[in-house]
Amino acid sequence: MVSILHLLATLVSWIFMIIVSVVSIAGTALLWYTYHELHTKKKDFSETLFLSESLKNETAFLWYSIIATIITIILLLLVWVMRSRVSFLAALFKETAHCLGSIPALFLQPIITFFFLILFFTFWSLVVVCLATANYPGIPFKTNFFINGTPQHRVDNAAIQAQNINKSTNLKSYILDPVEFDPMWVKSMWWMCLICLIWGSEFILGCQQMTIAGAVSHWYFRGSNAHPSPVLYSIGKLLKYHLGSVAKGSFLITLFKIPRLILTYLHAKLSSRAEKGSDCAKCGLKCGICCFYCLEKFIRYLNHNAYTIITIERCHFCKAAARAFSTIVNNALQVATINSVGDFILFLGKCIVTAVTGIIGLLLLKRNSDLHFFAVPTLVICIYSFFIAHCILSLYEMVVDSLFLCVCEDRNMNGSDGRWKNSRLAELGGHKSGNRENEHDGAELQDLQEK
Repeated sequence: MVSILHLLATLVSWIFMIIVSVVSIAGTALLWYTYHELHTKKKDFSETLFLSESLKNETAFLWYSIIATIITIILLLLVWVMRSRVSFLAALFKETAHCLGSIPALFLQPIITFFFLILFFTFWSLVVVCLATANYPGIPFKTNFFINGTPQHRVDNAAIQAQNINKSTNLKSYILDPVEFDPMWVKSMWWMCLICLIWGSEFILGCQQMTIAGAVSHWYFRGSNAHPSPVLYSIGKLLKYHLGSVAKGSFLITLFKIPRLILTYLHAKLSSRAEKGSDCAKCGLKCGICCFYCLEKFIRYLNHNAYTIITIERCHFCKAAARAFSTIVNNALQVATINSVGDFILFLGKCIVTAVTGIIGLLLLKRNSDLHFFAVPTLVICIYSFFIAHCILSLYEMVVDSLFLCVCEDRNMNGSDGRWKNSRLAELGGHKSGNRENEHDGAELQDLQEK
């Protein structure tokens, strides 16, 4: 899929639409054929030992076929609606493919981010386990002179015998009562561990976004003294200057995600006890969850654009966020085109990877005569393939957004002398870069040139 995006950038929109239509129809037909095959062979099934597995297989593939049919119909309708706007995306994928072809190290960013997330989750799990199983500090009980703040006296019989002290000597001894250590302060601080988990994971993802934005902006504004490796240059600037901005942006996401998780937990509790919860409370919780989810998505999108402004202008986070918001508002039409049609085409790419992988997996699993229940493995294969495709192809979304902001900022800072006239992204919406100053067919373009 990455090769198709890189080599066939001009035709990628039409290719994706055709492939997703063919693959979705073929996958749905294969699921219905598998269900029909299981349904017709059920009567002739002789081994009663695997009869229950066969019935489960048939029921699972019936549901898979129904869901796949619904998804296929929705995708075909969306493809039919979006077909008239495909011409907008030729310049978009050309510039993105050119950028990623010049910076191939960007393809390693999802893998590196995944590696650091695994390290962080492992460390966080160890910390949580250590805190949850905490007991009395690891000093031996007999050598403790202070228990609960009270000094205790004891006799070390081994030391007395070693020094040949008279055993008839009267020594005063005390009975030590065992004290059970119950770390309530550790158990009551679980919420801090949750905040650290969310903030830390968002910080790692923010570092990835800052690295990609820095590499793309350095490549766009490259000069004669440009660094040979934009990714290493971006990582160096991140570690030296921008860690605070990433921490602030990830903290803002955490502020909106924590209340959403709390409301989701409360809604789950009310749903599990339907007789005790009111419909009004459930509706209010759902509205709150939806609002916080929208705010979280908005902050996440604004953060990525702010990171791009930071790498371009070297300003602090708040100023960059305000500048990014102003740019998005002033170019709302082009932003809507990129985020709707562009993201839809990349979503089709993820669907193609998932469908092809699922079809191949299903064909291989059906050939295994020792496997009698292959519905769940097929579902797991599709879920993991979509997750991997999402991680890789989301890189294109970040690069597209960063390139578009670079074009807008170049136009704002340098006017008609900037690089934006030669950029393929400047052709979005049907505007050509050669005679841009002489076009008078759009008031929006004139306003952009004045800015």
